Amino acid sequence: MAAITHGYRDLLQHRGDDPATTVVCSLVPVSVRGHDDRGVPDNRVSALLLDLPVGIVDPLERLAAVKDAMAGLKGSHMADAGELVTDISNLAPPAVVGAITRLGLRAQHLATQRSINTVTTNVPGPQFPLYCLGREMLEYLPFVPISYGLRVGTAILSYNGALAFGVTGDWDSAKDIDVLADGIRAGIEELSAAL
Repeated sequence: MAAITHGYRDLLQHRGDDPATTVVCSLVPVSVRGHDDRGVPDNRVSALLLDLPVGIVDPLERLAAVKDAMAGLKGSHMADAGELVTDISNLAPPAVVGAITRLGLRAQHLATQRSINTVTTNVPGPQFPLYCLGREMLEYLPFVPISYGLRVGTAILSYNGALAFGVTGDWDSAKDIDVLADGIRAGIEELSAAL
């Protein structure tokens, strides 16, 4: 998240915005699976809203700020509230859930996105090589879809000792998405040198 924050800082500066006065809010999916539920083949996911500390210049201070913010959000039970909404929607009749979902998506589609809002998802992949028809899969590249008002998304996926970042952007509103991708790469290099 600290490297992604570096990327958004670079993107804001590229667009002429001041990172010190801009808020970049990222939706961060988190697992709400309990210790007893490990290995259960279902998705138990909620989400946190993290304000990326784009105003912090120093990479180690930025890393500490991200760690503190994520720890605070996880301790705030925000993820539990998101899980409760999901559980309640499972109890409602499908027609009601469908109508409310369609209404919410239409409202999101009509609303313009504030400065930069994003989603950042991190999925741990297998830490051993996978094979198909006797051929080793060399890379596992992540993708996060965008829709209904979401202009930019970043997916992070680990596979066999490597970490891959996939940045998706809406071409009409984020033609400079390469600045974000280059900034993430620079953020990783900056953190590696600082640690």
